[in-house]
Amino acid sequence: MNTKSNTETIDCPYCNTSKSEPWVEENGFVAVKCSECGLVYVNPRPVQSLISEGVETGVHSNVEHGRTAIVRRLGGPMVARYKKILAAMFNDVWEKADPISWLDVGAGYGEVVEAVFALAPEGSQVEGIEPMEPKATRARALGIKVNNKYLCDVTEKYDFVSLVHVYSHIPDFRVFLKKLKGVLAENGEFYFETGNIGDLGLSSEVPTELDLPDHLVFAGEKHLTGYLTDAGFSIVAIRRLRKDGIINFGKNIIKKLIGRQVTLAVPYTSRYRSILIRAKLFSSPSA
Repeated sequence: MNTKSNTETIDCPYCNTSKSEPWVEENGFVAVKCSECGLVYVNPRPVQSLISEGVETGVHSNVEHGRTAIVRRLGGPMVARYKKILAAMFNDVWEKADPISWLDVGAGYGEVVEAVFALAPEGSQVEGIEPMEPKATRARALGIKVNNKYLCDVTEKYDFVSLVHVYSHIPDFRVFLKKLKGVLAENGEFYFETGNIGDLGLSSEVPTELDLPDHLVFAGEKHLTGYLTDAGFSIVAIRRLRKDGIINFGKNIIKKLIGRQVTLAVPYTSRYRSILIRAKLFSSPSA
């Protein structure tokens, strides 16, 4: 349950201001919008021990109705989606045909790892890390190399690191990027995918639930590029994909019928986009 004893009040994770306005409420938690930079974030948010509990078990004991972050593996269709996207965004890497090393952070059931493995040149090292033990175990049972650990536990260096729809789970992204730079090889690259909720004026523009407090922070494109440039990355490419099509609308009807908190908006009218960023590290990894 959301009580004062298991939550903490924070300033904006991006610009550190304390000024914000309530934006949306879900599962007894409120996401506010920063009055200065527009970042959307849960405030008050669960204390770190409860955040870690949710990340590692998939169960949020401080949320009513037994909500869980453990969902079914999406498998083939999701792998095909990532193969298509990554084939285009890293076409130069695949054409060069030199072996690479690639780490997917927050790999879940291993769909991104599977996609990269199918694209990578022979002799490449492709693996993932996932702190939620049930997901990592399931991925390994399918023959996909996903280790049950955090980024801070990684000691090897990688040419490429990816983070796909994990940003919203990370309480402090600047701290995360410092850890990320520690595992990137010199001039290594970072692939990053998340939504642009921080660019939206109204929560009704989001074509799905926010899943508070499993998701803690929601950025816009300016926040994402700002984080990266501040950390010493150069943007190589950006793509912006719609998520409010007919298929998503049909899924939301089903969610609405079973009592989930979603907004039924006319398809192809939302400003929400999935932002895909490829960035290169030019500063020293130890900086």
